[in-house]
Amino acid sequence: MTESLAILFVALAGGLLPLLVKWSDRLLHAALALSTGIFLGAVFLHLLPALSVFEVNAHPAADAGGGHGHAHGHSLVWICVLIGVLAVYFIEALVFRTHDHDDLHRHRAVGYAALSGLSIHAFTTGMSFPLITGADTSLEVPFLVALLAHKGFEAFSLTTVFLLAEFSRRRIVTLMVLFAFVTPAGMLLGAALAERLGQHGEAIVTALAAGTFLYVCLCELLPEVFHHREDGFAKIGLLAGGIGLMALFHGAGA
Repeated sequence: MTESLAILFVALAGGLLPLLVKWSDRLLHAALALSTGIFLGAVFLHLLPALSVFEVNAHPAADAGGGHGHAHGHSLVWICVLIGVLAVYFIEALVFRTHDHDDLHRHRAVGYAALSGLSIHAFTTGMSFPLITGADTSLEVPFLVALLAHKGFEAFSLTTVFLLAEFSRRRIVTLMVLFAFVTPAGMLLGAALAERLGQHGEAIVTALAAGTFLYVCLCELLPEVFHHREDGFAKIGLLAGGIGLMALFHGAGA
């Protein structure tokens, strides 16, 4: 209960912090560069490596028995990543995007896509917390510290995307409150859901989240960050800084 309340508080604090600052367009794009780096770090340092762990754990005997089951599981995981990429693209292209490619509608599509991907990631992370810490109590503190750091920075980044999409403050607060409850919900339901889903189910959910992040980061956020050429080197530095933050917390949680 204490861990859930701490995560809820940090998520709300991180998500509401950007609302206390008056953002110019230039400053908002700089903040978006940092946020994009955080998202990229989450994809390449957390989600994609987690898929490899799922594959190894899900097929412990495959290497000794010819590897056909392992190869099948490997293909299924990466097909789910592809499905995640295509799903976000089709939703954005067919539902949110207007025929005149209006920037505001595109930004809003990115906002909802980022919310979906982050929510899936937050839920699966919360679901894994009671399983990992239950098996080894010595991991509880480092895992919780890493989880709190992730939640705070991801909530901050998500609000930055919402501001770019010009969401109203009321809508942003509502969405961030809902997002803050995702990880605690995953923690509360983790044991029961993990037994039903198994590692195959967790791998599929994680792969879908990874595909969502890949599309949003590479096809939407990065082009938006460098839409204007001004502050190019500063944006590169902020992008690298975001990736570095996730690398730091990846090491803390390892």
